[in-house]
Amino acid sequence: MLNDMTKSNNTAIIVAAGIGSRLSSDIPKQYLKLKDVEILAYSVRSFKAHPEIDEVIIVTSANYLEHVSKEYPECNVVKGGATRQDSVFKGLQACSPDTHIVLVHDAARPLIPSRVIDRCLSSLEKYEGVAPALKPVDSMIQLDDSGFRNLRRENLRIIQTPQCFHIDILRAAHASGIIDTDELGLVKQSNPQVRLGFIEGEPQLMKLTSSRDFDLIKLYLSKESITA
Repeated sequence: MLNDMTKSNNTAIIVAAGIGSRLSSDIPKQYLKLKDVEILAYSVRSFKAHPEIDEVIIVTSANYLEHVSKEYPECNVVKGGATRQDSVFKGLQACSPDTHIVLVHDAARPLIPSRVIDRCLSSLEKYEGVAPALKPVDSMIQLDDSGFRNLRRENLRIIQTPQCFHIDILRAAHASGIIDTDELGLVKQSNPQVRLGFIEGEPQLMKLTSSRDFDLIKLYLSKESITA
């Protein structure tokens, strides 16, 4: 039986330990600024403003530990590991003892509508883990030795964060020794019987990986509200 959601404490873990090498910047992208606000601050604000989030943990690199601790004193700031998976594990270790639900989010996805957090939490009444997902709008192919083959768009999804779990499920996955690129894949590999699902994603939850992405995020910020 799933945990009683009315008695759950919910913790957001923001993974901000990456170096952002694909952006070709000396400063990791999560510490760059958009409209004079640090990118990391957007996701921190979204989680802190949500009435059902009880705790926010930021996992950062050793080089930025002092900076993050100073700028976000309302959060629990911990040093990350060598990989993203290691950093998430550090965040899990820092969760308060009464945490039942954990939401793992990429700091490089600054715009989180509160409705996405709502969907995550309500869906965990049915599932043990969920993630936001978008249906691709473009035709998709897979390259192979013979050239390429077409893929069926209706069977494909673009996975976003926050990826949300009953904390015991995610802890067990990390204890399994399996390595994967995200939490959903890790849980799926470690325990195929776990009930995993998807919620409706949002275009503005895009990940910042290039200068063009910054321009798109600025367009979203120019709208009236991105948190509803």
